[in-house]
Amino acid sequence: MSTAVDSPSTTQPNVTDRLRAVVVAVVIVAAAIVLGVVLTFALFIPLLAVNVAIDPAGSTFLILALIPSQLAFAAVGILVAIGVLDGVPVRLPTRTDLRWVALGLVGSFAAVALLVLASTVVDLTPVQSVVGEAAVVDPEVLVALALLSILVIAPAEELLFRGAVQGRLRKTFGPLGAVVLASAIFASLHAFNFVGGGVVVLVPLTALFLVGSVFGYIYERTENLAVPIAVHGLYNATLFLSSFVLG
Repeated sequence: MSTAVDSPSTTQPNVTDRLRAVVVAVVIVAAAIVLGVVLTFALFIPLLAVNVAIDPAGSTFLILALIPSQLAFAAVGILVAIGVLDGVPVRLPTRTDLRWVALGLVGSFAAVALLVLASTVVDLTPVQSVVGEAAVVDPEVLVALALLSILVIAPAEELLFRGAVQGRLRKTFGPLGAVVLASAIFASLHAFNFVGGGVVVLVPLTALFLVGSVFGYIYERTENLAVPIAVHGLYNATLFLSSFVLG
């Protein structure tokens, strides 16, 4: 006869369980990065073999390098969702979900606005991004990135970071801990998007952490991955198109 004390459901995660969960989350992201590198090489090697000239600092290289990595994110996210989490909740947004999309956009832009204001007060020099450098040469890359944000980037990154990573962390840390940790991993991975280094890089990374937290929060509230996908895609597209229009 079992008792409440013997029941596994009453067992609280210990330090080892929590460490294992973090390691698994990091391994999931690392696997996506490695697969992305493999797919990128698989794309570029044939192009180089036939002497197709691609400027590494140009917009074409940026787009061609982006798509394989995002497809890798999506593939790993789906594999983890099926093999580890028994799926992730995705459905057509309801009216309530659409209200959360609007709230998510407001929250994302508000978080970034507050951070920009704070960085202005302490007079931190803005950090240039890889995308920004490519846009200087070819501003139309921003339009392409806006479209890709909705069709590729947002679905792929949300599948990986919210669906797979946050879903795995939730089992051990609960919803709040999962949102915080998944957002930290999400932000840290984007460190490669910025040129240079130093303390000023913490400003955009903090912004990404806050925005990622908004995505994670609305995912927990709606239990529908389509909602953070919509917020992420519209948020990115708005930033890219605004930069294109404002010049």
